[in-house]
Amino acid sequence: MKLSVNRACLKPVAYAVGVALAIFQILFTGGFFILEPPLLRGIHLSAVMVLVFLLVPPLKRYKGKEEPVIFIIIDLLLCAVAVAIGLYFYVELDNLLNRIVYVDEVTNVDLVLGTACILLVLEITRRTTGFPLFCVALAFLLYGLFGSYLPASIGHNGIAYDRLIEMQFLLSDGIFGTCLATGATMIFAFIMFGAFLERSNMSSVFMDLACLLTKKSQGGPAKVAIFASALFGTISGSSPANVYSTGIFTIPLMKKVGYTPAFAGAVEAVASTGGQIMPPVMGAAAFIMADLTGLGYLPIATAALLPAVLYYWALLSMIHLEAVRNNLGYLPAELVPDAKTVIRKLYYLLPIVILIAALWMGRSVISSAFFATASIFVISQFSKETRLTFKGVLDALALSSKNAMMISSCCAAAGIIVGVITLTGVGYKFISVITDLAGNNLFLLMLFLAVTCIILGMGVPTAPAYVIVATLGAPALMKAGVPMISAHLFVFYFAILSVITPPVCVTAFAGAAIAEANPMKTGFVSCKLGLVAFIIPFMFVYQPALLLIGSTSEVIMACVSSIVGVIGLAAGLQGYLITTAKIWERPLLFIGGLMMIYPGSYTDMLGLAMIVVVLLMQAIRRRSSGTPSTKTA
Repeated sequence: MKLSVNRACLKPVAYAVGVALAIFQILFTGGFFILEPPLLRGIHLSAVMVLVFLLVPPLKRYKGKEEPVIFIIIDLLLCAVAVAIGLYFYVELDNLLNRIVYVDEVTNVDLVLGTACILLVLEITRRTTGFPLFCVALAFLLYGLFGSYLPASIGHNGIAYDRLIEMQFLLSDGIFGTCLATGATMIFAFIMFGAFLERSNMSSVFMDLACLLTKKSQGGPAKVAIFASALFGTISGSSPANVYSTGIFTIPLMKKVGYTPAFAGAVEAVASTGGQIMPPVMGAAAFIMADLTGLGYLPIATAALLPAVLYYWALLSMIHLEAVRNNLGYLPAELVPDAKTVIRKLYYLLPIVILIAALWMGRSVISSAFFATASIFVISQFSKETRLTFKGVLDALALSSKNAMMISSCCAAAGIIVGVITLTGVGYKFISVITDLAGNNLFLLMLFLAVTCIILGMGVPTAPAYVIVATLGAPALMKAGVPMISAHLFVFYFAILSVITPPVCVTAFAGAAIAEANPMKTGFVSCKLGLVAFIIPFMFVYQPALLLIGSTSEVIMACVSSIVGVIGLAAGLQGYLITTAKIWERPLLFIGGLMMIYPGSYTDMLGLAMIVVVLLMQAIRRRSSGTPSTKTA
């Protein structure tokens, strides 16, 4: 007789492990105690592995259902191996710190545990994110082992197995490198910040505020999606997670007032994706970028501000024009919260204000996040609705560790990829090939890299997608003379945009699932709505003013002209400004918008002239036909 059991029986153990991991993170990354980096990363990854094997079944069909007891037994054995890896870092810490790279012997124990660690990382990656990143990491491993058999143009000289294990397991260049270091420190700190906001119910103010701000705006539910996703996405760290968190509310509302299912799903997908590029928190990849570039988090968040604003401004403009053109409805009155109630809740946003203030005061990213998290506990006590009890705090700690499973798994898998790239030198070959194809043409180089970033990022979560493309693509741009921050933000954007770019657009698929729409159609509509995000990176490489770099006058002009330009761009794409655009007007609006987004006095004047000409022509037509004026956004 086949024995089966529900994995829920392991949840109490997982809960305890989650709380313990979160407390460990607070003590040893929050500034209370100091721990050597290899040990910190080793314990963190070991605990994450244990959590994944306790909570996530090996096959999706068993999620929430009974599964063969042999699976549970195997997972408990894998937990034991994960614990052994953590203990190894504790016992061998001195040897790890003092070993001479590629000189000291790699012992049999190193080989066994190193091999086990790589296999476990691949497995937790498969369980938490699916096959795409698993396959990419496995392909790089196979390339490292067997690349010497490939043609010289793409192969390498060969790597001994013990050297591969040394790189991946014993050094800080592979699994336990920069990616996992960031995941075990900065990213975890912000995941905890988001978990405490969620558990205290203080994040509810995001949706209430969004509903209140859009209550009198035509097509309001879609605009709720923008505001709610921008606010929630800045602390969620995952575009698909953001879709499911806010989309279950906004997508049915959008359909109710008249948006097509594909358009509704696409709006939520694009809005949720924008949370990864919206300061002050952005996504996990931004913290990895801060480490890889050495620039620090604050300069990156500052540079990303205007492009993120333009991203959402373009989405808002396109949604408004869609609503006015099709005469769509407003947010149902019963869903609009009382203004006084929302105003009384505005102090729920204080933790975010404290976070920003701490960053601007020069405190470290990690201490700022923990300080803001502590403020959530204090502020939550002022209301019965939000009050965190001792049990609530434990729940928030456990939720922090649970939410970190996917990110830390991805960071470890990304470390495998980076390690192989470093060890084989394939990155330099890639740069050489791309540079040769582009010649001296910077635009072609950016175009090749944009396509490469989207392909490499397909189906891969944002953080590892960025690491892959930053390791391969950013150096190519810097070699062409592009400043470091512009180069990294360029590949960062296209790594993110892969989640809304067909054929593998996982965030758009998530929106389509909720909207009950065709997934591919939703993906193509998402591309259209997010078009500005595909254009902006090319613009800020040529004109750094869009990254708030330059004189005050240049930055102000870039802000004003690009905001107007985005309206022209949206009108050209939607075929509507103040009335339906004629065929010849759409390219004028689109090109005029592009010229205004590109900073420069001549392009601004010419672009504005194009938009104004179309505006005057449409105003004359509307007056003669008696078309009512549009509502305000």
